[in-house]
Amino acid sequence: MRRTSDLTLPRMKVLPTKRGFVAALGLSQLVSWGTLYYSFPLIAETMVNDMGWSRGDIYGAATLGLLAAVLAAYPIGAMIDHGHGRKLMGGATIAASLALVVWSYIETMPALYAVIITLGMLQSALSYEPAFAVTVRQLGVLQSRSAITAITLWAGFSSTLFVPLLQFMLDSLGWRDALLGLAAINTVIAAPLYLWAIRPVNLTSEKTHPISSTRKSRIRPILCSPRFYLLTASFCAYMALFSGFTYHIYPLLIALTWDTQSVVLAIALIGPAQVAARMLILLFKEITIVRLGLLAGMTFPLAIVLLKAPPSIFTLAIVCTLYGAANGIFTIVRGMAVPELLSHHNYGKINGIMLIPMSLARAAAPWLIAIYWAHSETPDGAINLMLAIAILIIKAF
Repeated sequence: MRRTSDLTLPRMKVLPTKRGFVAALGLSQLVSWGTLYYSFPLIAETMVNDMGWSRGDIYGAATLGLLAAVLAAYPIGAMIDHGHGRKLMGGATIAASLALVVWSYIETMPALYAVIITLGMLQSALSYEPAFAVTVRQLGVLQSRSAITAITLWAGFSSTLFVPLLQFMLDSLGWRDALLGLAAINTVIAAPLYLWAIRPVNLTSEKTHPISSTRKSRIRPILCSPRFYLLTASFCAYMALFSGFTYHIYPLLIALTWDTQSVVLAIALIGPAQVAARMLILLFKEITIVRLGLLAGMTFPLAIVLLKAPPSIFTLAIVCTLYGAANGIFTIVRGMAVPELLSHHNYGKINGIMLIPMSLARAAAPWLIAIYWAHSETPDGAINLMLAIAILIIKAF
């Protein structure tokens, strides 16, 4: 008996503790966001200059990629529910690395669209939603809130690290070799961490916690309430602004200043601002979700309006800091608004219904802003459209 016990103990030691799980998932999320999401606008802008393709055509591929992510969202959630999170996120990371390698060799627009659509579907397996679902499944509901907050703190530094790193790679290696570098980082860091941290968890029998017909019936009145539609509209506006700002802030600031170093330094402030705002939320737990929504909803338009000010490194830094802080706050608002403002029950179903138009808004925004920018022939067109979107966020609060 002792010998058997001795043999099993070393195997148990390789399983991650809660702290190890959070650190591993947080770091892998940082890499996933950096290599697959924040990298796109920098590479796209370089391709515009190198390949001679229009910005609208390239961002059209991004839009289709985000739409593909909408189609993949439900089956991905189902796989996690059935305990396949480890295979899903580890496998998607490896597949994404292969897609980045293929991207580095493309010569035609159809090839670009095929790669970006593939990456869009893979991103849906590597974003916050599946990471949070895996966390709840592995740690349980009671331990998940602090773990999810910590994971977002890790991932909040993604743009801070990867924007200057990728800019250095683009300047030194060119966009094709930079993509190979991103693929290597993704494979060497993110994939092993996902595979180590995430473990299949036996499904909890729903028979022990049956959902009563009374709880099921609570969804219908919520879907008929004005607050549900106001929140959905606010979240759609937020997703459109988040997507549009992320994809266009780099080329937009370059068009305003032509100072690449200042732009990269300013964008690098977004991550720390997000983290600082989330840490403040932890310190002031008594602040309600409504007040947090109001605070973020007022800050987003202020950040966009400042893009109209005379450009300088100081102005750019304020813009990115305000946007980062507002985005850090609103990420928490998104996660807590449903249980605190709508219902404690049926969170997954309600959030899933809201996610459909939110994902469509996220997919359409980069392309629409690119088209409007090209039509107006000035960055002011893109700024005005983002400002209109930002103003809508506060309507639900």
